[in-house]
Amino acid sequence: MLDIPTLAIQPARVAAERLSLRLAVGAACEHVALSYPRLDVEQARPRVPSFYALEALRASEGTLPGFDELGVRAEPESGGRLGWPAPEQPEQAIDEAEYDLALLGPLLQSDPATTVGTASYLLTANVHLGRALRARARRWLSRWTPNDGLVDPDDLARAALVRHQLGARPFSPTALQNFAACPYRFFLQAVHRLAPREEAVAVEVLDPLTRGALFHEVQFEVLTRLRDDGLLPVTPDRLEAVLAIVDRALDAAATQYAEKLFPAIPRVWDDGITAVRADLREWLRRAAAADDGWIPHRFELGFGLADRDRPHADPASVPDPVPVAGQLRLRGSIDLVERHVQGVLRATDHKTGKARAKAGVVVGGGEVLQPVLYALACEQILREP
Repeated sequence: MLDIPTLAIQPARVAAERLSLRLAVGAACEHVALSYPRLDVEQARPRVPSFYALEALRASEGTLPGFDELGVRAEPESGGRLGWPAPEQPEQAIDEAEYDLALLGPLLQSDPATTVGTASYLLTANVHLGRALRARARRWLSRWTPNDGLVDPDDLARAALVRHQLGARPFSPTALQNFAACPYRFFLQAVHRLAPREEAVAVEVLDPLTRGALFHEVQFEVLTRLRDDGLLPVTPDRLEAVLAIVDRALDAAATQYAEKLFPAIPRVWDDGITAVRADLREWLRRAAAADDGWIPHRFELGFGLADRDRPHADPASVPDPVPVAGQLRLRGSIDLVERHVQGVLRATDHKTGKARAKAGVVVGGGEVLQPVLYALACEQILREP
């Protein structure tokens, strides 16, 4: 164990870490196995590998790979993923939780007749886990039980739910979509208003939420500037000037975000910003090449958000919720409203992650409600079809 002072400065800590690595590698007789935690289970996001992993590969192979390449090479070795952080083989587990998940993983794909009782040890391993598993199993019964929720609410429960009826308060399209997909998720998010606790920690990677917020902010700034300068729609002859505007807007926004989030590893943060820049540029290139008659008209068109401080909102936004069907009132914000040369409007909700809706889906059995609800709200606000 190296003696590192409690208040050691960064160069001293780095030197001590390098010495520890050299001692560990030098003590090996036959081979060296290096590992790092690829997934941050508590934060539900991938972890950035140690720089020493890159240095080890450069020493052994003669080339310095990037973080993305290292992640791709490490993934098949572990088999872990955010939704199931465990190796493919139970004997490769490093703790009890990984062992349980590695053991249960193959059972989910096996014939139930051959796996009955395999995981019964979980019922007695922990009293709280056993209670949770039994409650989960009761939810699959044909009859309703208290494990399914408020099966027979009393007067106090009914009174508490009255103010959350559709006609009593507005809802966001996202909340209504959550209700169609998972009523319990809707209950936690829209009724109890539960959300992950915010903690002031230095970010390691540009997570999807931050990436989406940054993308939308830059997009709003760029489209507003282009509209004010008469550069809409984006055409091939205007593309270079527009890309320069995008770069300046992203640089300014990225600087503000970096000061607020204090990224732990500047190089990884810069890589994330580079990826956002590539997405923004590709979006504009496709818009310039489309020539389909759609012209950006309104950006971040808000409705029913008077209680929020929204510096990036379209002037046509309205403070009150919008009635769309009977007593149903909506609140939210539409990322982009475009007008076609023929006079019709199109509402777009941008997703910076993977698109989950299949081609041709309209409402997806009620689980893809956002586009339809945004279109209805857009008609009511702008009074155009």
